[in-house]
Amino acid sequence: MIFSGLAAIAVIGIPTRLQASPDRYSIPAAELVEITVGEFRPYTLAHTITITAGEPVFARTAAELEARSWSATRLSERGMETITSEECPAVRTIALSFSDLPTLLMRPLSAVAWGEQPGDGLPLGPTMKDGFETSLRFATRADDNSPAIVELKGSGTYQRWGHDSVTALLGCWGGLVP
Repeated sequence: MIFSGLAAIAVIGIPTRLQASPDRYSIPAAELVEITVGEFRPYTLAHTITITAGEPVFARTAAELEARSWSATRLSERGMETITSEECPAVRTIALSFSDLPTLLMRPLSAVAWGEQPGDGLPLGPTMKDGFETSLRFATRADDNSPAIVELKGSGTYQRWGHDSVTALLGCWGGLVP
């Protein structure tokens, strides 16, 4: 797995019901990703956008994946709005582009020697200078095929994907201007 740039990453093994609240440590199978958008005055209120797969939830072929319906649900202090990929083709484009993102390398900064060789040091990744601040939360499978939940904030590539997704959906349901 590959990851570049500084970012906050949490990979959480999915616990049993007795260990923690299911709200925090489980994600419905149909949910692809939850995008959390920070308040960015005067442009937007804080909100979340959840991209969800229609049937079949688990595609057996690439054709089945391409043909699947998707929905996007936006939740803010103003309420909840849902649009489908049939109403807004950007929802399908966003959903299918999520799998094109690079894989992640789990390397906690405190567990790696940064500077052993001359010229080595703590690497600085790309940063976003303008736009919506986003974080992503999604279910995935680890290398050993065990389930995991990932929360990302601050990654250049993933941050850009979140921002671009929010921007692409604005044409379908409008902005959340404060």
